[in-house]
Amino acid sequence: QEAENRAKEFLKTSVADISHQLKTPIAALSLYQEIIRNEPDRIRTVVDFAKKSEAALSRMEGLVKSLLRITRLDAGSVVFSPKVYDAEELVRQAVEELADRAKREEKEIILSGDNTAKVFCDMEWSREGLGNVVKNALDHTDEGGVVTVSWECSPAVFRITVSDDGCGIAEEDIYHVFKRFYRSKRDGGRQGIGLGLPLAKSIVEGQDGILSVSSTPGEGTVFTITFLSNL
Repeated sequence: QEAENRAKEFLKTSVADISHQLKTPIAALSLYQEIIRNEPDRIRTVVDFAKKSEAALSRMEGLVKSLLRITRLDAGSVVFSPKVYDAEELVRQAVEELADRAKREEKEIILSGDNTAKVFCDMEWSREGLGNVVKNALDHTDEGGVVTVSWECSPAVFRITVSDDGCGIAEEDIYHVFKRFYRSKRDGGRQGIGLGLPLAKSIVEGQDGILSVSSTPGEGTVFTITFLSNL
């Protein structure tokens, strides 16, 4: 009965969080469509707000996808299929889709590690988890900033480190960064919906790994993913 009550409370909280997160892009879409409808002859306006509509839809799509993945992980319906992969290939695939964004925002992603290193993991899920951590680093790094993804392997463990020279995390916030939908009051309107890091943590821990964080406000943040070697 206690477990059932906890499950009901979790579902209630999740639905409330989801509803809250969807309100903003839905309201924005309604506004954009009204503007387009009222000014059909102003091509520039139509094009601008059509792009804004696409961005709002993309935000909603990302939110729903992340929620579905977290729900699957929570329900225990994900079966990880770990194999031995080239560590460099895992990292390159994880940052591939973020490279254009980094260039557009005049930021740099640096990869550094042994190109012969191997990692034992589920490639598809781990790629997504690592990608979310790198995306978070970009979200909190200003123009001209650098995000470094490095990796190393020892007989016991394999580690991937994602470090940035961004704004850092305040001491009172660092204990909450893996909570769903958590947004620091100091974010200042930065990107993100507060699901990337919780999803990454669930993916890593689902493979018996560890995702940890350390940060110095004003200097940057370091996230470390640790997997057992199993090679």
